[in-house]
Amino acid sequence: MYEQEFVRDVRIAFEQKDERYLRELAGKIAARAAAEHDEDLARLAVIAYALSKLLGKAHFVQSPNWPRYRHAILSALRDAERGYERHIIQRVEQTIRRIDQQDGHFVKNIVDKARAKMAAVAYSTGVSPGIAAKLFGADLADLLSYIGNMKVHEEHETHIGILERVEALRRLAE
Repeated sequence: MYEQEFVRDVRIAFEQKDERYLRELAGKIAARAAAEHDEDLARLAVIAYALSKLLGKAHFVQSPNWPRYRHAILSALRDAERGYERHIIQRVEQTIRRIDQQDGHFVKNIVDKARAKMAAVAYSTGVSPGIAAKLFGADLADLLSYIGNMKVHEEHETHIGILERVEALRRLAE
């Protein structure tokens, strides 16, 4: 289960409209998800990154629908903080998809782009592209394309050491 502390940080950053910190959090959460092969954390990383992208697009935040969507997202994040219902993060994702469907201008939606980006972050920590794509629900072709265009020095620096990775793998094997 995703850590409530991460959920709280995502909620606060979204509430304060801090897109830069949301992106930073997404990278941290994605690295932890990759190290622990934690699908819940992977979903939360995707949500954090997608929310940062929403905040950065004027056509979303200036939409007449925005206050209703923002309220729904904050309400779901508060519920997730309290540990209610396992599928709350999926509710947030569905809300983001609805926003993107109604007010978006792109062929590829924000959530799918976020999945590829967060899978690329996982890849930059040493996870194989196949495992990263599966963990973050990214399309492998999108991920490989993204990886082919990225410069590793531009990606997030990992702060998870080899001992932590080995311990995470041991827990998975149990």
